[in-house]
Amino acid sequence: MKRLLAFLLTLTAADLFAANDQPLFREPGFVYLADFGQKPLRVALKAPADAYFDTALTRYAGTLRYPQAVEVLGFGDGLYRIRGRAQQGQILAYLPSAALEPVDPELIANLRKAEERRRVVEALIAKNEVALGMTPEEVRRSLGKPQKKTQTANAEGVSQVWEFVTYALIPQFTTGIGPNGFPVQTTTYIKTPKGKMDVHFKDGIVSELRQSEGTVLTGNETTVVVPPLFVY
Repeated sequence: MKRLLAFLLTLTAADLFAANDQPLFREPGFVYLADFGQKPLRVALKAPADAYFDTALTRYAGTLRYPQAVEVLGFGDGLYRIRGRAQQGQILAYLPSAALEPVDPELIANLRKAEERRRVVEALIAKNEVALGMTPEEVRRSLGKPQKKTQTANAEGVSQVWEFVTYALIPQFTTGIGPNGFPVQTTTYIKTPKGKMDVHFKDGIVSELRQSEGTVLTGNETTVVVPPLFVY
């Protein structure tokens, strides 16, 4: 009965996990390789090991077959999010890191740095802000499509400038007579150019930000993020 229940729970867990390995639920402190376009790591089991559906390791998911190399999709403190072959078939579950052969600590450190950068960039994008060190795709996600692009190539490399026009919504008030005979005020908004922002790229990374009066980039100071990290 325990094995049958674990098998049914395995099917449910597989449905909840996206095809591209992007997690639907993010555990605090976990880092997922798919966030950086990285394929899962294949790491060998030391011995048969029990895997679990929760990070507290209380909901049994199955016993992983040995020998095999499981796919590590993400990791937290002392835990891995893995895909592997259990007695009842493929499972997506959590496994203590001690159950696997050691992973290069430098790789883990680089992934943690990449995750820290990702969180900073996502916070900027949520506020429609840009920062030095961002990529063109990140700027596009934050500000949308630029009104104009220019590109220059020389001995020092390739540079681009994206021009963005910022707008303000100016209220316009009109007064008319409503159906009951009383005055009614109507408010409409006119989209008016407020300022201009030039985003300069050097070798695919934001290297300079220029703004005209009335344009706010990231509050009172220009934010700097580290360029994307290549963790493999």
